[in-house]
Amino acid sequence: MTRKHLLFILVLLCGQTSFAQLIGFETGIPKQFQTSDKGKITLSTQYYKEGKQSLEWDFRSGSKLNVALEQPLTLDERMENSYGITLWIYNEAPQQDSIRFEFLSPQGDVSYWFNFQLASAGWRACWIGFQHMKGDKQNKEITSYRLIAPERKGRIFLDRLTFPVKKMNDRTTPDLQMPYNNSLSYRDLWHWCRVWQWEQYEYDIPLPTTLNQAEKDELCTVEQRLTTALDIQKAPREAVSKAYNVFQKARIQRSGTGFIGAPILTPDELDRSKGEISWNDLETMLSGFAYDTYYNHSETSRKNYFTVWDFAIDQGFSFGSGMGTNHHYGYQVRKIYTTAWLMRDAIWKAPNRDNILSTLIFWSALQETRQPYQYGRDELLDSWHTLLMAKTVSALLFTDERERVRALKGLSRWVSSSLQYTPGTIGGIKVDGTTFHHGGFYPAYTTGVLATVGQFISLTNNTVYEPTEDARQVLKSAFIAMRNYSNKYEWGIGISGRHPFGGSMKADDVAAFAHLALSGDLSGEGNAFDHHLAADYLRLCEKDTPEARYFKAQGITPAPAPQGFFVYNYGAAGIFRRNDWMVTLKGYTTDVWGSEIYRKDNRYGRYQSYGSVQIMGYPSRLASGYDENGWDWNRLPGTTTIHLPFELLDSPLPGTTMAHSRENFSGSSSLENRNGMFVTKLMERELKNFTPDFVARKSVFCFGNRMICLGSGIKNSNNSYSTETTLFQSIFHKGINSIQINGDEHKEVGFYQKINCKAEQPTCIKDSYNNYYFVKDGKIKVQIAEQKSLHEKTRAVTQGTFASSWIDHGKAPNNATYEYMIWIQPTSEELKKQALQSYEVLQRNNDAHIVHDYVTGITAYALFESFESQTDKLFHSIPAETMVMYRNDNDKIILSVCDPNLNISEKTYTTKEPSRIIKKQLELKGLWKPTKNSKQTEISYKANSTSLTVYCQHGQPVEITLINLPQ
Repeated sequence: MTRKHLLFILVLLCGQTSFAQLIGFETGIPKQFQTSDKGKITLSTQYYKEGKQSLEWDFRSGSKLNVALEQPLTLDERMENSYGITLWIYNEAPQQDSIRFEFLSPQGDVSYWFNFQLASAGWRACWIGFQHMKGDKQNKEITSYRLIAPERKGRIFLDRLTFPVKKMNDRTTPDLQMPYNNSLSYRDLWHWCRVWQWEQYEYDIPLPTTLNQAEKDELCTVEQRLTTALDIQKAPREAVSKAYNVFQKARIQRSGTGFIGAPILTPDELDRSKGEISWNDLETMLSGFAYDTYYNHSETSRKNYFTVWDFAIDQGFSFGSGMGTNHHYGYQVRKIYTTAWLMRDAIWKAPNRDNILSTLIFWSALQETRQPYQYGRDELLDSWHTLLMAKTVSALLFTDERERVRALKGLSRWVSSSLQYTPGTIGGIKVDGTTFHHGGFYPAYTTGVLATVGQFISLTNNTVYEPTEDARQVLKSAFIAMRNYSNKYEWGIGISGRHPFGGSMKADDVAAFAHLALSGDLSGEGNAFDHHLAADYLRLCEKDTPEARYFKAQGITPAPAPQGFFVYNYGAAGIFRRNDWMVTLKGYTTDVWGSEIYRKDNRYGRYQSYGSVQIMGYPSRLASGYDENGWDWNRLPGTTTIHLPFELLDSPLPGTTMAHSRENFSGSSSLENRNGMFVTKLMERELKNFTPDFVARKSVFCFGNRMICLGSGIKNSNNSYSTETTLFQSIFHKGINSIQINGDEHKEVGFYQKINCKAEQPTCIKDSYNNYYFVKDGKIKVQIAEQKSLHEKTRAVTQGTFASSWIDHGKAPNNATYEYMIWIQPTSEELKKQALQSYEVLQRNNDAHIVHDYVTGITAYALFESFESQTDKLFHSIPAETMVMYRNDNDKIILSVCDPNLNISEKTYTTKEPSRIIKKQLELKGLWKPTKNSKQTEISYKANSTSLTVYCQHGQPVEITLINLPQ
């Protein structure tokens, strides 16, 4: 494992690595298991967690179960930090005592020991590593271990025993049985593992003595809304059928004080080839039987529903149980909660009611909300997405109405306080509206998350439980950002994380726009609801919903598509929009990873942030020309890449690759939220099959519907494969599409042409989607070809027909450059104009890219190094790694200054370290005065010049209007 943060993902992929040594007691009792005179061990079929039998240990006070090791074990530091023991223990009745495990040296020293509490009935996981055991840990040699019985008569059953486990699961979960088990539970990142830690919280909200009528009415309102929201009108046949199929395969039968049947295990331990099942199977059975009971009044399903519950609790899906490791369970249990609400009356009357309710409440992590939200807690998107509805249902399942009120108040407070901008790179919502997960900007997790929080707002609207206005303002910024980077529902490949051709807003995300709009006017205009969010909802909603009818009746019309340039430097990204098209510009920095590559996801996604310039000119990726089938992963538009065979482009690490840059000058800026620019200091990391001396300096200047793309300093030592800058790669439909080169049309598959471009005679290429590329510098290659590719998950061969064009910089380029302009979907009137005369490149080298646009009057600077000039019209000097844009407005100038660097000190997988202020000092020619004061700027004067100090933070542009002072 090469990086600390990889622990987070490798667990998902590798799970428990040493179960080849599993002892299941299927073929007998191993000879190394021996008991003292006061106890005995036998094989039992009464309970089992693997195969069909377990080891029964009947003990008396003082009994010991001794296990000799076939080979002595001597722990070094690495082994002590990774080795451990795993097994499952069945206890028939809750007790107030423990089984003690001791690990012995040849001399009988006990350097390592732990207690396993017998406070629960049923199967419980006993997973613990040496690093979390107790003891002086002086003698590192182990030749045997033993279990010491409590001071009474009794019995337990053991199964699924492995020792030594050579790599303990990094998310081994503390629970009632071993609360001290895993120190990682106290890290903010490991929120799944903290349910027992939170269980120790006590409410700081007093339990009401009685409820007044208003409190009862509001509680009833929330409950009725929840019923309406979760009522699906009729039982889905497929869900009911699946429930019966899984139930039949599980073969659940009562045995002794508990059950036998298919063992329920976490995905990390699961072996489906042996008939074992997991949380998602519980969800299938419980939800299917609940639907059949609630809608079809099936008595058989009702009995099955509670049989499954009793079995699940007996198997360890229960209060106080961690099941070894519980990470990511929220994704697999959501319907258990939504259907439990439909079954609440039956649950309240069930003989096992208290165990069912305590299980639901415990696994929902509602106990976290007994105290105020802990600022800086990581991975909020997971919690909101998977457990907010579970928490809501659980809060309303208490049999005592007073407890429901207290729980709902605690939950509302938690939601409100968690809806604040989170610092650094931890999960949550950032000040620019981006949503973070896995330490990065991640729209694929945003969808569904905002929907769930929006639904909570809908359930609590106009009650005391509604999140605060400040919280809803933060949430609105995330909705607006999602609206801006989605066209119409989908986003660009550059920000797609490990789902390069997937991810979009869904119907419930769209519905959440209406929920938030109806919660009150967050625009400050004093309306009964937020008219702007309502207009966005009408643009996105394609159904005749009650909310749509209401908004229309109030005079709201659908909003147009977002227009302008939007800066999202927490993702080193910019979004450029006009009409109905959108461009996603993407880079990466020390704080922003370039792509998320898993062992079986996005294997070839290395280049997503290498300065991508992706035009989505139509409502979907597919309609805009992007399809994974046959896609050349080397050629995402706008990127400068080394064109590698797919086997060399494949995921370089065995687990997860989230490569960060060593550069920080990458991101976007804007002027008046209308026009903008993007810049990246591109460099490649030193990883397998990478080229660590690969660097480039790239910029994109966005005006109107034109983008001026510049590159300089492109160099690397890769003599085997060419370096390219891709203009476009898009689906080509034979017989329908064509491309043009300098006015000549080409439409035959197999077309290929090389062109040497000259500045005085630029080459014009029109793609199949009405975009024009004017190339002034470089050797262009254009083709229409049948392409073969590999699927990003399975490596299966895919194929498709694409038209592509790229600038070929050759092998091992040394300071290669490029210049081209993209004219995005010009109208017939615009085509009559001379596009190339609309701008002038004032400088393009390794120090700076500077462009003046004649149409908008904007001059824009991408300054890689410090800038000093005697000839510049406005500036004497600008510091390095600064983006500047300005335009003249009579005697005023409107100016923006941006450093996209988040300037976060700690460089780890995720950090709470906040973005720090960066001071930029610019020297302007002449005397200038700001039209209004700002805390982000300071002005001073000397001779005939103005010193402008700008305080940049969060990668956001600082905009200021200056008026010229008379000399």
